[in-house]
Amino acid sequence: MKANSKLTVLTRPWHANFTETNHLGSAFLSEPHKFDKVLTRVFTASRLADNPLTAMTKGMGRTSEIESFDWEWELMGASSRPLTAVAAAQGAASGVALGINNSAFNITVDEDWFKPGDVISPNAGTERSLVRIQSGPIASGAGFKYTVKLVTDDATASLHANAGAAGVQWSKMFSVYEEGGDQSGSTTYAMPMKLRSQLSTMRKEYSITGDAANQALVVALMDAEGKVYKDYKWLKYAEAEYWIQWHKEKERILWYGQMSNAVNGANGRAARTGPGVQELLKDSHVHVYNTLTEKLIREYLLDIFFGRVDMNNRNIVAYTGEYGMLAFHQAMSNASAPFLTVDSKFITGEGHNLAFGGQFVKYIGPNGITLTLRHNPMYDDREINHIMHPDKQVPVESMRFTFLDFGGKGGESNIKYVHKKGGYKLGYVSGLQTPYGANKGGLMSNAKDAYTMIVHDQCGIQIDDVTRCGELILGLQ
Repeated sequence: MKANSKLTVLTRPWHANFTETNHLGSAFLSEPHKFDKVLTRVFTASRLADNPLTAMTKGMGRTSEIESFDWEWELMGASSRPLTAVAAAQGAASGVALGINNSAFNITVDEDWFKPGDVISPNAGTERSLVRIQSGPIASGAGFKYTVKLVTDDATASLHANAGAAGVQWSKMFSVYEEGGDQSGSTTYAMPMKLRSQLSTMRKEYSITGDAANQALVVALMDAEGKVYKDYKWLKYAEAEYWIQWHKEKERILWYGQMSNAVNGANGRAARTGPGVQELLKDSHVHVYNTLTEKLIREYLLDIFFGRVDMNNRNIVAYTGEYGMLAFHQAMSNASAPFLTVDSKFITGEGHNLAFGGQFVKYIGPNGITLTLRHNPMYDDREINHIMHPDKQVPVESMRFTFLDFGGKGGESNIKYVHKKGGYKLGYVSGLQTPYGANKGGLMSNAKDAYTMIVHDQCGIQIDDVTRCGELILGLQ
């Protein structure tokens, strides 16, 4: 076991020296929030469970506590954007080239942001055209009409034929005015978008009989410096399995949860579910691929970051399954083949003890892009992923790549684990058996030779800006 492992496990028979005060259940009842965090670190950092999203958010302190079940956040957009033509441009005479001989013509766009004096340009044609707004806007149908003229001294010049079509986008370049004029150019302001999500309410229970409560795990908890806590906590074998499943289920809902309020529980109230990462990313950069290549990864990442994220902060994590990791390695191997004919990184040892091999798990792309690959065991799980690759007989999900940018402004993470204040609850229902041993005259809640443990939590995942994330999904031809 590694020295920095968060737990050391040893199965032992029930021992008289395991006292009530050492029981994790007792610790939970006294300090539930503190020890829930400890358990998160324990069960995400060990071989007992591998829950990468929980580890990267809650386990790294990327959390947000809210008072209600629903929550909102705001995302500030760009301070300007192109306007879209909602109708074809029109000149004074039909069939005459728009703008020729310095003639005026009209364009109709979807907003009234522009002002006279603004110089705008269409996103059509092989050469850039510039037109100056002379007057407007005037409300016209579903848009706003402006009168414009070409910015040119060439009397034979005209607007490119495709630039006058509906759907063309027009961008403001700058503003110009005459001497002594009293007009000024436009200023646009971004209004924050309000985003809304909701938590998922989760519950889990288990019961254990007196006869079954004869195995325990010894758990040595360590602090951040690797020092073992002074006291050992213990829990029953069945309880350890319970916690493993609990954290796995929480990890699943963070990846696969879907927004729902329409399904009711036994008491008639909604069993509400919040969105997971995959649903949140439906509005991000989602592409289908057939063959993974370095060129595909490079162009995809540039598409995410170009003009959006500073070149000094372009760090992204890609979560994928085992076969996705193999595909990534093969893509990087193919791209780097000319540079790796002889390399000590791939050929080690000497004489009869040579070793060959290595695996690419990181990509340093152009313009400051750094990609780190992380394994997501959820994508390999045959229990929940049933669509198999026809050739490899492994889940197609194993070759999904989910790109997450955790960076944020002002020290805030772009991706957070969200939980409700007071939403985490834990309790025992005791009979002749209690979580601390046989009941010897204490109060009972039932007549069974058993006890039941119930845990309740309300949690979710938040991605502030999904445009900095995305997915590459394998398409089957």
